Order: sequence, then structure tokens, then C-alpha cells
Amino acid sequence: MRKMAEQATELKLIGGLFRNTSKKGDVYYSGKGEDGTQYVLFRNAYWKEGAENKPYFRLHHKVAKGSSTSSSATMD
Repeated sequence: MRKMAEQATELKLIGGLFRNTSKKGDVYYSGKGEDGTQYVLFRNAYWKEGAENKPYFRLHHKVAKGSSTSSSATMD
């Protein structure tokens, strides 16, 4: 395996998220990016402690219903 040269990085502000509670009682975070893009962050309910390669949170870009070709997550 080749080691890549380290590159200096910095954090770029995307936006802010606010804590919300769904009708089912699940906690999620939502907010807008600096460019007006809407985001929703959910806790991954299927993640198990010690599991490999499983994110604890899932980040979604909020789009018009029916326009997404992936996950069928909906907000209550």
C-alpha cells in the first residue's frame, strides 16, 4: 500500500443544524447550509456498538419528494 503525502487541510463552514424530535420521538438534526441547501442528520438506528464500517449518523440532502433515487427516508 502506498502512503500518500500529507496535505494541509482546513474546515469549511457548511451551515448549522438544530436538534428536533419527530412525531415518533426520534431525535434528528436539520438546518440550512450557507448556500440555502437543506440538510437532515439522522442517528443510524441499525448501527451496533463495535460494528465495523457503519456510520453512527446518516446525512441527507433535503430534496423534493420523489426526486431522490436512493434512500426512502422521510421526516415525520
